[in-house]
Amino acid sequence: MVLSNVEIIAEIQAGRLVFDPPISLGHSENRLASSSVDLLLHETLMVLPANVIPGLIVDPSAPDIDVMEIVARQAKYITMTDNQPYHMPRNRLVIGKTLEYVKLPPHIAARIEGKSSLARLGLSVHVTAPTVLAGFEGRLYLEMNNIGPFNLALRKEMRIAQLIFEHTGLPPLDKYAGQYHRQT
Repeated sequence: MVLSNVEIIAEIQAGRLVFDPPISLGHSENRLASSSVDLLLHETLMVLPANVIPGLIVDPSAPDIDVMEIVARQAKYITMTDNQPYHMPRNRLVIGKTLEYVKLPPHIAARIEGKSSLARLGLSVHVTAPTVLAGFEGRLYLEMNNIGPFNLALRKEMRIAQLIFEHTGLPPLDKYAGQYHRQT
């Protein structure tokens, strides 16, 4: 069952659902919708090469693969400023992350989804990984792809995605402790 904004507020106020920096619950910022919370884009982006890297073959089924190490080695790091957005061209894969460090309690899972206004311009904020498992803690990474006809200006702290929360029914036997737990 998807949580309403009333339930989201209750979880935040009880200290079970945590955002750092905190999400304002007032109407002035208006990042809390009827059943989701808007998340902001962190200033740092990892821009992957536009073309195939000659001679590099990645086997995602290898048992000891470290995907983030491979991506980090091939990426160009961009730091956006207030006056310098990143102009994302068409067909470019960029790894971003949320400004917020999120802590989910063991009885709540979430899905990170794009914003419809950005999607209509062609920006996908996650390739195929919307699931945030119960008990997750960390920044949420975004596998962003521009499939639209426009170059898009990405700005630090822009509203980039929304988080939709769901009750798990019963808490899982173990909370999430996978390879992306506590990523910053």
